[in-house]
Amino acid sequence: MQTAFLRGRDHHQIGCLELEGLGSAAIGLSRGGARKTYSHTDPNEDCVAFALGDGGQLVIAADGHHGELGSEAAIEAIFDQFASLWTASSAPFRGEAAWRQQGIDALIASNRAILEIAGRNQLPPAPTTFVLALLRPADNLFLHLSVGDSHLFTVDRGTAVELGGRNSDWKFTPFLGYEEARAETIEQYSRIGVRSLTDVRAVVLATDGLSEPGIGVEDPARVVSAAASRAELESPADRRAVDTCREVVEITLRAQRDHKAGDNIGCSVLWLDHKTET
Repeated sequence: MQTAFLRGRDHHQIGCLELEGLGSAAIGLSRGGARKTYSHTDPNEDCVAFALGDGGQLVIAADGHHGELGSEAAIEAIFDQFASLWTASSAPFRGEAAWRQQGIDALIASNRAILEIAGRNQLPPAPTTFVLALLRPADNLFLHLSVGDSHLFTVDRGTAVELGGRNSDWKFTPFLGYEEARAETIEQYSRIGVRSLTDVRAVVLATDGLSEPGIGVEDPARVVSAAASRAELESPADRRAVDTCREVVEITLRAQRDHKAGDNIGCSVLWLDHKTET
């Protein structure tokens, strides 16, 4: 399994973008295009990661609040307990119900990890929003998880569809790491999907620095659509992920500079190589 993990604690310079890519996967992270104008604990509390195995590709984005430790712990729990199994050459599970249960178990594990690291450091918990996508092309499997207001888009021929984000009927944003969570709570306040890869050409995850009112862009789906379309037309297959990721973050940074208000922005991208060639 090959991995990459960008932690906010390592990226504090305003306006800079750290980018890592490998074949069909890419991650990008920035402190933001301008200084934050709201109260915060650490300069950069976002984290992004990917894990690539013989059978699957996994991307994650986590947006920490009240500290950088929560987003790190959430991703580390996935890497430690699930990533190798999920991306192995042979499918470890069969059927929608089994994979959905894996999603619930993963969110519970990440939630617990946030609480545990806070306890070890004698700090209040640093809750995080969280999005994750797992693609297993040979099994025609797409598992996606979302807690809170970070974004998870699928892209098909230039059209981006939001699968993440919080329920618009809720008057609050849910997080991982506020308190010990049971399976029933996770199911109630998260979006867990298991579906086929039909019509999925790419998946783009982004933290809410992309879309925060008065900070990010006005139409996040349009930005993602445009970036993916340009990459598909202009980039070779092995650069589509990194070029899509770079453009989404750079457009966000420009918007933040224009607004003179910043927020951390993380982006994770997967392209399905077998779908991009015609």
